[in-house]
Amino acid sequence: MQAGVVKSAARAFEVIEIFAREQRPLHAREIQLALDIPASSSIVLVKSLMRLGYLRFDRRAKLYVPTLRVAMLGDWLRRGALASEGVLAAMRAVGSATGETTFLSTPNDVHMQVTHIVPGRQPIALSVKPGMLVSMTESAVGIAFLASRPDDEIEALCRRLNRERRRTDPVDVVAVMARVAGARRRKYAAVYGLLPGVGSVAAVLPAPLDTAQVVLCIGGPEARVREHERDYARDVLAAIRKYRARVRVSAPASASASAAAADHRSAAV
Repeated sequence: MQAGVVKSAARAFEVIEIFAREQRPLHAREIQLALDIPASSSIVLVKSLMRLGYLRFDRRAKLYVPTLRVAMLGDWLRRGALASEGVLAAMRAVGSATGETTFLSTPNDVHMQVTHIVPGRQPIALSVKPGMLVSMTESAVGIAFLASRPDDEIEALCRRLNRERRRTDPVDVVAVMARVAGARRRKYAAVYGLLPGVGSVAAVLPAPLDTAQVVLCIGGPEARVREHERDYARDVLAAIRKYRARVRVSAPASASASAAAADHRSAAV
């Protein structure tokens, strides 16, 4: 450790530099060994970076991965980075069209986590902070993300949540699947009242800068979002189409499979 450097700040940047060097997801043990610090200290460090929105945790694979927020830190220095600039352009377009707070969210274990924000221009606007965690099964960003995943993966997530909650406030799997089916039909998710008096509209925006999909969302006062839901959804989807055309990303195979399965189920009803 260099003299005159705050240890906690140095450690945080060292973690990011480890990922830059390895260029792959890492296990907690690998991070600990690279830092050469006690396991307890490394766990506290990576969990702090998770809460701040700089790392996400894939519980199934037991791996840590930097989020899109890390990739965007230096965007003002490298405007030529097409994909990240495309994401920001999509956010700005939606914010300009709706006047509402616009933000990105990515999956982090069983939650969705806010990574980047464009504040709203309305007199009364939703206040969101980077690193904020919301429910994956109840929020608009969570339902939009789940709509891109296979049904068996969604059901497995719900079962896991119910095991962890030990029958207190259980997840209604049927209700979650109904919300997901609605989001697949409409191509977006809308949720009201998860936060008191707040409504939100969200859709998936595939992003090659992160190993996880990114969800683009607007949020604002419930009454206003309800009134303009279709217009807001149109603006969000239009921004996503422009983004796709610009960076030529394609929807994940799982999303295509889920949509096909949903179409098949609809045809059978």
